[in-house]
Amino acid sequence: MFFKPAEVQSREVKPFEEFPLSFSEGSLAGIISTDELANTVFLYHLVANSLLSGPVYHVGPGSSFSIKVLKRLVDDVSNLYTGNVYSMDELLQALNLVEDNSLVVVSLFPTLLNRTAENIVGLRKTVDRKGLMLVLTYTTIELNELDLPGEFRALYTLPEIFESLAVLRTNSYRGHYRLNMTVLKAPAEFVSNIGDHSIPIDSLVKPLL
Repeated sequence: MFFKPAEVQSREVKPFEEFPLSFSEGSLAGIISTDELANTVFLYHLVANSLLSGPVYHVGPGSSFSIKVLKRLVDDVSNLYTGNVYSMDELLQALNLVEDNSLVVVSLFPTLLNRTAENIVGLRKTVDRKGLMLVLTYTTIELNELDLPGEFRALYTLPEIFESLAVLRTNSYRGHYRLNMTVLKAPAEFVSNIGDHSIPIDSLVKPLL
């Protein structure tokens, strides 16, 4: 089946303005964080910014999302929905329940049971059909920096069908923080941002600590 893409302005979200990628409707992103602070800054600021423009869903194994931390960034959390999933089958079922064109963040994605190439393709089809902004995340301290493509293949199975792939790291010096980021894959409009970035994030870290 073929179709002519419509020239419409779709919803896009970022965790903060200086972030070198945005996540748009009908897109699939894979994010790896090498420390908890990088994951926390990315996750909570992405959710907080996105709540202003529509519903946001956070799912993953276990109750890992803190409303107390989120309310340090935004007062109104009425557009946030959270849930637990433990397998790819449960994730696919959950995605069928979310509102079209919404942001869905999945924490600890590689820990879900029954991850297969077939299920990843099913995920991609659901994203396309519902126009979702689906962001899959994982935090690990064991990462082969010399083979990042291999790491993404091990964790996300079919990285070729993702729009965005990035690795996040934080470092600090004398009370100042930076987010060091490697973008491996980006949508066409952000292809010039592929590579390494170092972004000061003192103002983003302060309310989280």
